[in-house]
Amino acid sequence: MCYLKRLWLLGCFVLTVCTGCGGGGDSGAGGDDSTTTCPALPAANSPSGSLGSIVDDVVAREMKTQGMPGMTVAVTKNGSVLYTQGYGYSDLATCQPMQANAELQIGSVTKQLTAAAILQLQQAGLLDIDKTVLTYLPKYVFDSRITVRMLLNQTSGLQDYLGFPSLQQYIGGVQQSVVLDAIVQAPLLFSPGSAFNYSNSNYFILGSIIEAVTSQSYPDYLSAHIFQPAGLASTFYMRPSASASPYEPGAGGPVPGRIPDSSAFFAAGALWSNVQDLALWDVALRSGKVIPESLFTLMVTPPPVPAFQEGVPSPYGMGWFKGGTPAGHPFVWHNGQTVSYTAFNGLFLDDGFSITVLTNYFVRESAPLLGFAQTLIQAICNNSATADRC
Repeated sequence: MCYLKRLWLLGCFVLTVCTGCGGGGDSGAGGDDSTTTCPALPAANSPSGSLGSIVDDVVAREMKTQGMPGMTVAVTKNGSVLYTQGYGYSDLATCQPMQANAELQIGSVTKQLTAAAILQLQQAGLLDIDKTVLTYLPKYVFDSRITVRMLLNQTSGLQDYLGFPSLQQYIGGVQQSVVLDAIVQAPLLFSPGSAFNYSNSNYFILGSIIEAVTSQSYPDYLSAHIFQPAGLASTFYMRPSASASPYEPGAGGPVPGRIPDSSAFFAAGALWSNVQDLALWDVALRSGKVIPESLFTLMVTPPPVPAFQEGVPSPYGMGWFKGGTPAGHPFVWHNGQTVSYTAFNGLFLDDGFSITVLTNYFVRESAPLLGFAQTLIQAICNNSATADRC
């Protein structure tokens, strides 16, 4: 269990080094340590025993436990929305209620879209994931053994640039070349391809490869080849103007949070979306709209290597963790966490049932939102009135 808790933490896009720090970012969110006290909102009026009431009850307990200002949840199956709701507040200064379609930063859930973009380019013959990173980024002195596939599977051995002392310099904006140079200069943790170790460096580099191969910016490529085919109308690289405000834990409750510049996260965790778009994303992947189904199978299949310093098999495919069989269904997931937002996207591979969750709050857990999602799945799937939805 200790290993699993450690692993889940690595699966998040955590930037704890910046929590409570000053300055930087594209949001202008301030450092005021107080928030307006908003009145309690009426509970969602879902019929007793319904799917909605089950979700509402689980959400209410989680938000109270965590002290969350707001949350959005969507429960879907093969693209059909079974239930979606916004809870709490998107902005505590104005007491603006959270809407179900609110846009929030999704952190490392971004990696799913980055991985799919690379596999699209593989399908189009524009790159080969078994060629070296040097093939596509020859200006940088990457170890000649590291392949694109290793980046996707998190088996490159590259250290995580979010742990570098220079990270504070990236928060207000950074050139890709600066980050790439820092990554290649750090010693490898292990021989490339021999083990799994979650590193945001891998997916930062993948974004640079997308730009090198396509001669398009990462956000422009995603907009044309990922967002549009998948029908994602509320997914963006830069912060949307009407997005939910960011919050961090404070001594007396949530305090205004901060949003580092998108360039600091780039292809590893910069995207913004809402729960409805993430549910559409799950459908697009399973149905072959974005990549062939065979490549989606590749995305959710971990390679046969051990986890670094743990010895157990790697659970990581390409932008997805393989997460057991809750309620008897094969389950894949990824969560994400930035300074002031936390996200979760989980999917049953056999029938397309999915849970997507976003909150405008830094959740202090070793595996943010994973336990909540598991509790929600069990509450729905183990209830005789709603089990058929799973």
